[in-house]
Amino acid sequence: MSDFQELIKNIDKCRDYVRDFFVYGFKSRSDFPGKSARTYDDERRRIISWLPEYVREDYNEGGKSKNISLQIDQKKLDTNPLFRVWQTKSFTDRDLSLHFFLLKLLEDGQAAYSASELTDLLMDEYGYEADLQIVRRKCNEYAEEGLLTVKKEGKSVLYSRGIRYEELPATEELSDLIRCFQMDMPLGVVGDTILSARFEKNEIFRVKHGFPTFTLEDEILLAMLDAIQESKKAEVRVQNNRHMEAEGQRKRGYPMQIFVSQRSGRRFVCLYMESKRSAHFECVRLDQIKEVMILPDTDSNSAEHRQQLEAARESVWGVSFAPLIPGKGSMQKLILTIHADERTEPYIVKRLQREGEGGSVERIAPDTFRFEKTVKDAMEMFPWIRSFTGRIAEMEIYDTDGEQLLGRNARLERIFFSDLEKMYQKYGIEI
Repeated sequence: MSDFQELIKNIDKCRDYVRDFFVYGFKSRSDFPGKSARTYDDERRRIISWLPEYVREDYNEGGKSKNISLQIDQKKLDTNPLFRVWQTKSFTDRDLSLHFFLLKLLEDGQAAYSASELTDLLMDEYGYEADLQIVRRKCNEYAEEGLLTVKKEGKSVLYSRGIRYEELPATEELSDLIRCFQMDMPLGVVGDTILSARFEKNEIFRVKHGFPTFTLEDEILLAMLDAIQESKKAEVRVQNNRHMEAEGQRKRGYPMQIFVSQRSGRRFVCLYMESKRSAHFECVRLDQIKEVMILPDTDSNSAEHRQQLEAARESVWGVSFAPLIPGKGSMQKLILTIHADERTEPYIVKRLQREGEGGSVERIAPDTFRFEKTVKDAMEMFPWIRSFTGRIAEMEIYDTDGEQLLGRNARLERIFFSDLEKMYQKYGIEI
């Protein structure tokens, strides 16, 4: 039986475990039926070794199984502890030696050597015998990551040290900028790595409403941003987080834009997808994308498609460009009647105006207001509508083609009120 190894070759192996422990919490071995007990134990031990101060272990009522959860108070964080997940990777003793020997040989910023020269210097300076192809491959890998720079002189390819952070102008101001945004901006792990390498800490800034867990999909985000910049088509494998044992489905499209929820921090990529019958926009959650492959196809009409996206977004509440519960039309109109005391609760009306994303607000009677909004998918509005529970006098949802109403969408209305009834039952509230 092989020994447990804390380091890993691929973050995909542990990303889902970290997310489940942090987001859903209190997971025991029996909650991962698609994985072996050995795999669960290995991943649990890795997470405990990476995040010991945040791991909480509890036993269930019978005391037979141990539940694991991550308890992180985001308001007290000076950095995202989940960045540690990105700092683990397996390596051999020779890999480690070659890494430091190469960087030492190229420590002088003026020195530039070919792969053949570096191979000879490794033997002469350190007695390290290396294959020429391995040295060349390692140098090219470091060049892609920015550690080395490459230039051609005749037929020779020369490698030299890349620019160091401390050699950049206004380094102190850059450090303050990194401290400010390392918790919030996408790919904040880059800033955290820079500060860690300089033995600096964020002693100034804190983020009240942060979403640490979404750094686990930064690798997916980077691939999507590359595809957006180059107008390339991407193939993604999408897998529902509740059904990890399933293979998932593959989708192809041109990534157009990244959307970020202000409420949950969840990130989506908007894909422009073409078929023989039609073309449409579809948003996919980044945390449900397990694989990304950038294809050679280029979107020759990317500017036109971006204009179409901006026009379509005017009738989208969140990220859904088509009704989840379809009806007779391509759009859905919500009519919501709210009771609010005009003297003591003016903030309710202001909420409708401020958060309604352009929907109309009309006073139809004393202390009674009507909100109307036409969107692609009214179901996306349900979480927001539920925040007015106790004040809702009436709610109607109509199918529409954008110009005239085509009838009530009774199915969608039943879903909303059925959810409310379940909540009342759960909390023992009698209507």
